Amino acid sequence: MQDVNVQNPASSTSVPATGRSGLYFGIVLIGANLRAPITGLGPVLPAIQHDLGFSDTTAGLLNSLPLLIFALLSLVAPIVGRRHGLERILGISLLAIVLGTVARSMAMPGALWFGTILLSSGIAFGNVLLPGLVKRDFPTRAAGLIGLYAAAMAAMAGLSTGLAEPVAHMSGLGWQGAIGLWALPALAALLVWMPQFRARQHYMSSATSGGSAFVSPWRHPVGWQVSLFFAFHSLVFYSLVDWFASYAASRGISLSSAGFMLLVFQVVAVATNLGSAPVIRRLGDQKLLGFSCGILLLVGTGGLAFMPGLSLLWLICAGFGAGIAMVTSLSLFGLRTRDHHQAAALSGMAQFIGYAGAAAGPLLVGLLHDATGGWGAPFWLLMGSGMLAAVFATLAGRNRMIG
Repeated sequence: MQDVNVQNPASSTSVPATGRSGLYFGIVLIGANLRAPITGLGPVLPAIQHDLGFSDTTAGLLNSLPLLIFALLSLVAPIVGRRHGLERILGISLLAIVLGTVARSMAMPGALWFGTILLSSGIAFGNVLLPGLVKRDFPTRAAGLIGLYAAAMAAMAGLSTGLAEPVAHMSGLGWQGAIGLWALPALAALLVWMPQFRARQHYMSSATSGGSAFVSPWRHPVGWQVSLFFAFHSLVFYSLVDWFASYAASRGISLSSAGFMLLVFQVVAVATNLGSAPVIRRLGDQKLLGFSCGILLLVGTGGLAFMPGLSLLWLICAGFGAGIAMVTSLSLFGLRTRDHHQAAALSGMAQFIGYAGAAAGPLLVGLLHDATGGWGAPFWLLMGSGMLAAVFATLAGRNRMIG
């Protein structure tokens, strides 16, 4: 992935203050829509399985499909951005999220799958292009803005999770209404972003700054450490979001209680997103922070497996781990690279490997549950992933640069 470069560049300070405020707000709103349409699926997944006759394996594939699309399109997004401009493509991405979310909720054959593919494609472009936009236009405030839009992303994801089951029980709405609701915030973000279509478009460039030799993260150990950290913490996060409701039901926990617990999980992640950004800026390295988030994920998944009666406590632990992991991994794209071109290349690599690995999580949980008829094997997978997240986060957290 190559990062953003302005054709006929002007400094970011040349943008009027009102325009920069609108851009800042627009970035946060885009971030707020990059998870909610996906995380709202988990709590109503049992109803979808009942109505459509999905097996656990098919349901796992539905859960994994967005992550597979994220991985694949992370390789395509830089090319599209280079040809058509970041602001325009981010706006089109929001439109795809709106249309895909509406289509997914329609009672038509294949609509669930088509809508999921469309909205996931929009989210994938936002995932890849938004960090480059932040680094380009807000270089001195990048960590704070990343923490803010990550918090907005987690907050809306939490609301989506917590509201899905209650909305589904409202008169005449069902699971279709619960997952279709999230077209509204995406539409609001699109309307706010509309002025960016009229702004000068900024394109992707393959040039490096200062004429320095470009070192690909694909050929450097740090690139793999950051990417595998991203993969393992994402695997745990998405597996919990997608499958906790089904696991809770098997342990006698009501769907409404499971939805509330997942909401708390997301709220804790939001608070941790906001709190981690200033800490990251002050640390000389991120070894201890990375190790801590992996251990919290390990403790959270292990507790769920062996003491489900304390599920809320274990989800809080996992929420702390997930919140720290998300902001740390996003920040490492800039902290472990020498310029914004290299940072963007690392972002593309990490998101390709990370989401490919994360996609395996919900699918493997479904396969293992189908194969064994129990939850032991799926939770051993999640515990092992938490431990590996701690290992690779510690390695990636060392104060080393690519190249």
